[in-house]
Amino acid sequence: MRLRLLTPRSGGNKAVNTRQRHYLLAGAVCAMALSFTAPLHAENSAVLRFDTPLAITDNADFDRDNPLEPDSSSFILLDASSLSSDSGERWALVALQNDAGGQRILRDDYLVAEFANGDRRHASNLEGSFAAGEQQRKMAFFGYHRFPILRVFTQQ
Repeated sequence: MRLRLLTPRSGGNKAVNTRQRHYLLAGAVCAMALSFTAPLHAENSAVLRFDTPLAITDNADFDRDNPLEPDSSSFILLDASSLSSDSGERWALVALQNDAGGQRILRDDYLVAEFANGDRRHASNLEGSFAAGEQQRKMAFFGYHRFPILRVFTQQ
């Protein structure tokens, strides 16, 4: 579609010409605004948000033959809050305490997350060293998953 602006030289009405220019300018501004907001919306899919906490009061387990368990360690899980993104990233903000008498190094296989469909996974890229009795907060990554994290646990 080709737009032809009427100019006073071609015999057009000056008021109509001004109105057309305003419409074109408004359309251009709207197009620019939309082009700026599309990338912002795309970036929001990576933003982590705290999931709504669930209070699971029963001891029912998922039906599975060999459930993944965390390795034995001296780490006590004091608190865990799950976070997720629109793109499916699953994280947990955990507070851990070294219950041993000496320094200990945190490993991925000390923490396990259980998802709403019963799947379990170890944390990824979890690292750090804890002095005896020390407490620390860590962000633990559990990969991408369709279902949210129900709980995070250690062997203790």
